[in-house]
Amino acid sequence: MWANTLFASSFTISYDRMNGTLEALLSSPTRLVDIIVGRSIWNAFIGLVNALLVFVIAELIFHTGVAVVNPLLFFGTLVLTLLSLASIGLIFSAAFVFSRRSYVLTSIAEYPIYVLCGAMIPITALPQWAQYISYALAPSWGIDAMKLASVEGYTSMTGMSVWIDMLIMIVISFIYFLVARKLLETIERNIRETGSAVRY
Repeated sequence: MWANTLFASSFTISYDRMNGTLEALLSSPTRLVDIIVGRSIWNAFIGLVNALLVFVIAELIFHTGVAVVNPLLFFGTLVLTLLSLASIGLIFSAAFVFSRRSYVLTSIAEYPIYVLCGAMIPITALPQWAQYISYALAPSWGIDAMKLASVEGYTSMTGMSVWIDMLIMIVISFIYFLVARKLLETIERNIRETGSAVRY
């Protein structure tokens, strides 16, 4: 679920460049940044489908008895968290255009992001310096909000409410989006000026 959202969003431009379709995208009336954002939202949707499939399989086959305190709120935080992962993927996508090994770099960055965001272990179990990095990652706040919405008696990593967590996640994700947009616009301008779309 997480990998699909992050990895697919990160690799999207590099995939076009390797297959020689980036020039066709650049010559289309739609701006490159809009195409990449649309793909990232689609990747988040596929990640959401994967998440629901995992829950269904876990219940039907393993009879986990997963109980969520507030299913509607949990679902909402899950969607926003996947979008926040897609926003990180957008930044990677822009940054990895200049690398021939973007898929390797994404794979290397993937696991640390899950750890730092609290998907693998609680953020409070990380060293203090790593916790500061966690607070700068939008999905950290989304995962914390998901735990607040699903686990009765869960105490937030900062003692804040689920709504504050969601607000912080949205603000940080929006900042990621603005940074990625600026990077993608700069890259598109550079590619148009140098005619380097097919170089890989």
